[in-house]
Amino acid sequence: MGGFPDPQASKPGFTTGYEIVGEVLDLGHSVPKESKLSVGDRVVSMCAYGGHATHIVLPYNDLIAIKRTDDPVKIAALPLNYMTAWGLLKHSGVDLPPGSSILIGSASGGVGTAVAQLVAAFKMDIKMLGTCSPSKFDYVRSLGVEPVDRNASDLVEQVRTLTNGTGVDVAYDGVCSEETVKNFLAATKAETGKLVVFGLMGEIADDGSKMLDGAYETFKKRLQQPRTSFFGLSKDFHQESDLADFNAVVDKVRSGELEPIIAKLLPLSKGVEAHQMLVDGTAVRGKMLFVVDAELAAKLGV
Repeated sequence: MGGFPDPQASKPGFTTGYEIVGEVLDLGHSVPKESKLSVGDRVVSMCAYGGHATHIVLPYNDLIAIKRTDDPVKIAALPLNYMTAWGLLKHSGVDLPPGSSILIGSASGGVGTAVAQLVAAFKMDIKMLGTCSPSKFDYVRSLGVEPVDRNASDLVEQVRTLTNGTGVDVAYDGVCSEETVKNFLAATKAETGKLVVFGLMGEIADDGSKMLDGAYETFKKRLQQPRTSFFGLSKDFHQESDLADFNAVVDKVRSGELEPIIAKLLPLSKGVEAHQMLVDGTAVRGKMLFVVDAELAAKLGV
């Protein structure tokens, strides 16, 4: 709709779709044998664009091979949301030893849900608080998170009450408005607590049509205070980390210790409807995915 802070997405003429699970149908002549990719392999990729389609052409080193026995729906949920969440917990410059406490902004959303589930799956022993609307309190509690009304005027006081007056060690903010940055930082421990911003939802127009201000300008204005920083997942995360982090998360899915929460499965023909749900923010609890393969769609009742 024009609101995503990337020049490639500012106007029509591109295909949306940030991550995929698919099957290799053909390999170019330049793909080296050491890639170990073969026609018929099941693969996952964080492609950033082009995923909402029946076919896509990608560089071979943007693909991660998975097992044929892996659930494609569960694995497709991982690259963006769950690896962003993993990065927030492990690679955003914060220290979270057992017994730490965190405040998760938009706790019922895709990344918020992933943070809570990873904390539980990896038995990190972290006390979790999360902001959401009252209608989603039960869902957030089911994730092991103590909910806090995101619109409450006394949000900071509520967080301090739930942490014996101290505040949390780390707060994660996906909105980055003047109000959320101020409140989330105030909800952390004095002098030692940290605020990590992972999104700019507060700077996107209500109808999703535009950024109200540039991303760089927003960060420059709002993250000048001490103990504040930004974390964003690199598209090349799997190459930089030698797949160790991603494989650790996949192993938790395979063992049943992590069950990615899927809000909705939709056919590709529902593309406009799906994006409108994201703009409205009414139907998303966890991850929303398209099922393109007709056989799989029929099996899943999509």
